[in-house]
Amino acid sequence: MRAARMYGRQDLRIEDVPALGSPPPGWVRLKVEAAGICGTDLEVYLNARRSEEPPLAEREPLTMGHESAGVVVEAGPGVDLPVGQRVAVEGHLFCGECFWCRRGDYALCVSLRSTGQGADGGLAEEMLAPARICLPYSDAITPEEAAATEPTSVAVRAVRRSRLEPGSTVAVVGGGTIGLLVAQVARLRGAERVVVVEPVAERRALAERLGADRAVAPDDAEDALKELTDGVGPDVVYEAGGKLAAVRSAVKWTRKGGRTVLVGVSGDTLDLNLISFLLGEKELIASLSHTYDVDFPEAIGLLESRKVDVRPLITDRIGLDQVVTHGFEALHHEPAAHLKVIVLPNGQPA
Repeated sequence: MRAARMYGRQDLRIEDVPALGSPPPGWVRLKVEAAGICGTDLEVYLNARRSEEPPLAEREPLTMGHESAGVVVEAGPGVDLPVGQRVAVEGHLFCGECFWCRRGDYALCVSLRSTGQGADGGLAEEMLAPARICLPYSDAITPEEAAATEPTSVAVRAVRRSRLEPGSTVAVVGGGTIGLLVAQVARLRGAERVVVVEPVAERRALAERLGADRAVAPDDAEDALKELTDGVGPDVVYEAGGKLAAVRSAVKWTRKGGRTVLVGVSGDTLDLNLISFLLGEKELIASLSHTYDVDFPEAIGLLESRKVDVRPLITDRIGLDQVVTHGFEALHHEPAAHLKVIVLPNGQPA
């Protein structure tokens, strides 16, 4: 079969690899119908070790891809998913036994890996996955939409962790895929006013089409938020841009007693004026990823009911052979022109 194999920094190769064997107990073998490329994948692609450097992972090269949807072609012993069942793959490979797993905080597992990052993933014609993280979905959505369950579940978790109260005013900093999904989920969870802060005009227009009350450029955001809240500021600000400047702005714009939720991924260090933070009794909340048993099922339900619409966010549909040129390199060189890139490893699903 063919797979997108990561050898090192900007060294992703589409290769013929041995066919997968039968799945072990509790696992399934899937024919991958659709897989998304996200910002985290791009960061790995751009910042991984160089090919000539010693390997960092136990297994290299790895097949990338952690946003996957497929159809069961073989089930291992002890699995009740039938052959032919379409599933969305949550992606986390967790031990189930450590302190955090026993609490249901699977994304904090001490030995966490995920498909495509630490284990072979879904940018391939077939993949293996634990059955417990493969959630069935109905014909109400397509495999392409099902592949977007993973980013939708990130938004679900972020809003859940924010303890959003009905009637709140929220701001979402960053109008990429995650930010536009957070805006939709926040509205569904009771936000009265939703403002998206985004530099790209086309994404601002899309945010308003998807239900945001206002979408403003960063330079206009502070004045707009003060105007909308009578100078108080938003109750909750979700930072979904992954940039240090966006984090600083999100904390600044959050009202006294409000909450800032960090959803974007950044390796930067935030300098925080502690006395100002203390006097304002603000909260800073990190929201990492999702869980297979809470966030992921809710995300599937929102997609199936069309309460959250990912269709306008899918800007590109490409084949496996185009993953580098029309996927990773396109996202790297023309980030404003692409939102969610969906890869169809086996061609268009039936």
